[in-house]
Amino acid sequence: MPWEHHTIGSETLKRMETLDRYNEWIIEKINPWIGNHVLEVGAGIGNFSGYLLDHEKLILTDVQEEYLEALRNKFGSLSTVTVERYNLEESGEHLRNYDIDTILVLNVLEHISDDSHALREMASLLVPGGRIILQLPAHRLLYGSLDRNLDHFRRYTRKDITRKLSANGLKSEYICPFNMFGALGWFISSKILRKKILPKGQLRIFNRLTPLFIALERKITAPFGLSILAVGRKI
Repeated sequence: MPWEHHTIGSETLKRMETLDRYNEWIIEKINPWIGNHVLEVGAGIGNFSGYLLDHEKLILTDVQEEYLEALRNKFGSLSTVTVERYNLEESGEHLRNYDIDTILVLNVLEHISDDSHALREMASLLVPGGRIILQLPAHRLLYGSLDRNLDHFRRYTRKDITRKLSANGLKSEYICPFNMFGALGWFISSKILRKKILPKGQLRIFNRLTPLFIALERKITAPFGLSILAVGRKI
């Protein structure tokens, strides 16, 4: 049966939920910049949200009602967690009273047609000195069938995100390629095999090998990666 784009997105989140080692790696990388009042944009079904529950305030957001319901079911009973609808293409006025010092945007900005507007809007929600933490798909060369079926508008370079952060009131504090070995798997699946969705078997193998990838990327400076991790501080 043909995959619909929305179904691909939903199924991809479910498949990525099983990548515990990979998800923990991302949290380890961004943890030094996470503050006390955290807004997660595009939280989906909560793949990363469970790692953020020790913060003073956690606001989980998405645009799709099925994901908001999943977030409420998982985390809604916790006094430190609030679930809100938030669309990066609209106003976030209803979020301004949370004194947000950190906004997490993990694999979300590439879905937004006007990403500069989204960065500017998010920056307006931050307290002075607050940070936006981004995980972005890297390298235009890798753009292929997986990106198209996930409704990605673009992949990024360091120059792209440095310029866009600066143009929207944010100072770059950290920009680094991430997950060098994942780039090879993406290239094969997306550019050569032209898969519509990340294969389960490939993801299982990747998750098992993640400790090795972590050890290697700690010893060498990755010259490229499947993703870019970027941190911008509100000026």
